[in-house]
Amino acid sequence: MIASVRAAWFADRRRPAVWTVTATWTILALAFGIGIPYLVHLALAGDPEQADAAESLLAAVLPGQLVTTGIGLFPLFGGAIVVILGALVVGNEYRWGTLNLIFTQRPRRGQVLAGHAVVLCGLTLLIAVLTFGALALVTGLLGVVEGHPAGWPPAADLAGAVAAAWLICTAHASVGWFLAIAFRSTATAIAVGLIWTLVLENAISGLALVLSPLEVVQKVLLAPSSGALAGALGARSQFDGGTPGVMESSGALLPTLVLLGYTLLMFGLGSWLAARRDVG
Repeated sequence: MIASVRAAWFADRRRPAVWTVTATWTILALAFGIGIPYLVHLALAGDPEQADAAESLLAAVLPGQLVTTGIGLFPLFGGAIVVILGALVVGNEYRWGTLNLIFTQRPRRGQVLAGHAVVLCGLTLLIAVLTFGALALVTGLLGVVEGHPAGWPPAADLAGAVAAAWLICTAHASVGWFLAIAFRSTATAIAVGLIWTLVLENAISGLALVLSPLEVVQKVLLAPSSGALAGALGARSQFDGGTPGVMESSGALLPTLVLLGYTLLMFGLGSWLAARRDVG
């Protein structure tokens, strides 16, 4: 098992696409979470009638709101990015034919796929930590520039937000991982994964507003569960002027269980499917 993890990490850390996705998401998180709100604040700051809106935008990009600003980015934007990451780390093995070769060697198929799954979980943790680290750095600098006291959130709240972001990322990445195995294709997995998370689930969420029977279905969908978890940690709902994808939530337990269920199910189904199919 350890050898499979080391082999998967050796392969993944040398893939430029993995680090390109990671860097792209970090830049997008800074742009959507900090850059755009701060620029709008600067545009409104000179208008006395917009003073309250300007101050609200400024508060959102200061260290005190690091938890809510950061976790609110993951349900919609971050989830879509890591679906791509999940498809890349195993889909390219099919593209290059390396899995077929490895499967004919000594390691069991389950061990090989488990190694890739463990490394993918490590990459999603790295993304969550890097995202909050970058946001903390920029918000801290803005606090100094604007002359506001830091007012950092409690360490426990920050750790909980990082853990929640890791779970959201891992659940989405596991979907891309499973689809890459199911289709034996990176491109198809990415296309289906993005349609699933960005189009289909959002359409069902929209219909659930007018068709009450769909509310039950909505609660077990990937993107709404991610949004509900972010909402449970204090992020403002998209219907209350917050970040798109964030949902109102009465608690974190149900969305956490749903996301854990997706993670275990996708990794389990992917490993089972790869073990059952013929090499070729």
